[in-house]
Amino acid sequence: MADLVDVVARLRALQRGQAVPIVSQRQLVIQPHARILTLLAMAGEDTSVHAAALGGFGHAPEINVVADPRRRDDQYALLRWLLPFFEEYYAECRAGGTFPQIWVSSAGALGHLDTLADRLRFTDEDDIKRLGTLWTYAGERSPVAGQQALIAATTALRAHYATGQQEGEDEHLGSLLTWIEPPAGRDIFAAIATAEGQPMAVKTDPRFDRTTLQPAIEDYNRARSAGEPESILAFHHARIQQMVESVIRPIYAATQRAISLLTAARWQPNPTLDALADQEAREFERFMAARDAGFLLPYRDRPKAAAMKIVARERAESNTEAGLLRHDHAAREKGVVNGSVLRAQVADIREQKIRPRLFEYDFVLSSHQDSLHLRTGDELWTLDGPKISLRIDAVERRGPFTWVTGRVLQGKNAVKRMTLGGILDFGPDAPNWQGIGNELRQMSVRLTNESWTHGDTTPTATPVNGPVPADLLAAVESLT
Repeated sequence: MADLVDVVARLRALQRGQAVPIVSQRQLVIQPHARILTLLAMAGEDTSVHAAALGGFGHAPEINVVADPRRRDDQYALLRWLLPFFEEYYAECRAGGTFPQIWVSSAGALGHLDTLADRLRFTDEDDIKRLGTLWTYAGERSPVAGQQALIAATTALRAHYATGQQEGEDEHLGSLLTWIEPPAGRDIFAAIATAEGQPMAVKTDPRFDRTTLQPAIEDYNRARSAGEPESILAFHHARIQQMVESVIRPIYAATQRAISLLTAARWQPNPTLDALADQEAREFERFMAARDAGFLLPYRDRPKAAAMKIVARERAESNTEAGLLRHDHAAREKGVVNGSVLRAQVADIREQKIRPRLFEYDFVLSSHQDSLHLRTGDELWTLDGPKISLRIDAVERRGPFTWVTGRVLQGKNAVKRMTLGGILDFGPDAPNWQGIGNELRQMSVRLTNESWTHGDTTPTATPVNGPVPADLLAAVESLT
């Protein structure tokens, strides 16, 4: 059902010929000191950097271009040029008790940076390894729910706007910005077709490569092989740089424009982001402290480390969702539509005396929702004050209403003062970012004895003592 909300928003955008806002609150932390990193890779060389543009929000980029990134020395020279910028930036963030934030144009650019980080960590040059290590912080954080370290401009804009095109087409930053700010008096689809002619990820246009860039690189390599003087090589290099800058500068400018749109005053503050920023700062300090202590980053995690990361990611996802349901209006309403939030009216409050001065209270709630995800035994919490927790004892559908009965576990004093007819929103418990330590310790205990599924030996076969059913399928179906 939540997907239906997105479909309706896209249909409205298509009808208007302009993207429509789908939230009123900002959906991510935007660091004022964030760095915009735009990289271009040579066609067929996914782990190369042909050109790099780096700068802060509101600042012009510093650009470095190599004539042919297939030459290792030239490639490493560009990477060494980038290293001091990130060393200084990370040091400033760490000294300020905050975290670095890197913006790229799209999900494709994000994946390219993550791949580069893995590749560079295992080179034979210490300074190149260091750059790969620093980039790994952002790359490892990118798949974690609620992370604020590595941001794709397209992903950030899609969290705030719905366009009239398919979701995959929103990954082109130029077309996405055109939907948000369409040119006046021009057909929206003609404007999008023009915008899509400009590359917005990490690769240049194949026609541009074939007719313009490739011949220029061949001229440079021929001059270098022939031993031409430095002035000739410099001419060919400047020619290539001019060509590549014509591609990388619009991508950098589009990323700047995306940040500008998201820092506009129209977006209301979102209290959830404060907790996410604090968590990101703790993760950054933990990462840097481990590097200072000499711990190396492996290419592949061992089973125990992988299990720990899965637990951490699951915890981050649940915490992020719980925080958004409490403080983000759009997330709350989507939760009501898809059934992850129970919005119900208090129909009855039943008081039961257990012993002197000890009472139990049962809530009887009615809801119009028809897609609730509730089971007996689930524990729900009020998403607004007062803080009340409820254990579901019964769920029954009667005509257009869903009736829910539950035992009040916490907040009994608030229940006693409550009047019938009030509307309450129930959902998961409040986020607890500090509780991850307990979950990791529990997982460590479980992993003390390695399961046979992760070992080299298989358990011995256990004979079946009972008779084998004549019809195995019928026997299985009778269990349900």
